[in-house]
Amino acid sequence: MRLGDFSAYIVVEGEESKEYEVTVDSGGTQATCWIGSEAGKKFSVMWRRHSINGPASRGEVTVDGVGCCCINLLPRDNEVTASCSRMVRGTTQRDLMFCDLQLSDDDALVGKSVSSYLGEITLRIWFGTFHWQRRRQGTILPLTSHANTYHEKSVKKLTTHCVGFGPEREREVRPMHWKMSPNQDPPLNFIFKYRPIGILQANGVAPRPAPAIVTAVPGDPSGTQNSLSGVLERIALLENELKRLRNEVSDESADRKPKRIKRECVEKHPIIHGEIIDLT
Repeated sequence: MRLGDFSAYIVVEGEESKEYEVTVDSGGTQATCWIGSEAGKKFSVMWRRHSINGPASRGEVTVDGVGCCCINLLPRDNEVTASCSRMVRGTTQRDLMFCDLQLSDDDALVGKSVSSYLGEITLRIWFGTFHWQRRRQGTILPLTSHANTYHEKSVKKLTTHCVGFGPEREREVRPMHWKMSPNQDPPLNFIFKYRPIGILQANGVAPRPAPAIVTAVPGDPSGTQNSLSGVLERIALLENELKRLRNEVSDESADRKPKRIKRECVEKHPIIHGEIIDLT
């Protein structure tokens, strides 16, 4: 996706993700699209400034509403690309990856609130001026993980995936860093809505693959979908196929419905006994 002098995209294990139904708002400051997700695969958010001497900017990445990292692009930088592939907290970091959302049919979880940002990866690019300053020692937020479990009915219509995080690793933190003061320019927002590719295909967002003939081997569990995520994807596919077939039957029934024939009213005169009727 592209907004002005910047473009952004998602790379999953070295391969750029396909974007579906890309839209840009009337103000040209927000772009939205859909991408497919696959549990267990790592990803990174990439963005590019297309002019070498462009404005100073700061990119902030959030996943499912949780802040991950901030990357600066200064005007004098020779590098015009930036990427975020980790959640950073102080001296520790964790890789970003797609994973199955923990779902349950426990009725005690019904009504538990679900973040409205679940299933979204957002890159927000701010503009302003930078100055070099000493890093302040403040409270460091913990490395977040989706340890919470939700009721399957609460998120069935949203997604069956979320962003998870790899093992913690140490990282070097310099005592000095660039601090940005935002200006009055509106930020640019790139929003990537991710879903399992099967759900995107079932909802008509992504094209369906060519049908393939699968031969099942009795007693071989390798071809079965054991995860709840796979089961829900299959349900979505079947529900959409059922809806399509019902519409076809309804249309065909409407075409075969017999038409009512309008009959003209014929005025009848009573025959009086003894009356002579002229048949000539």
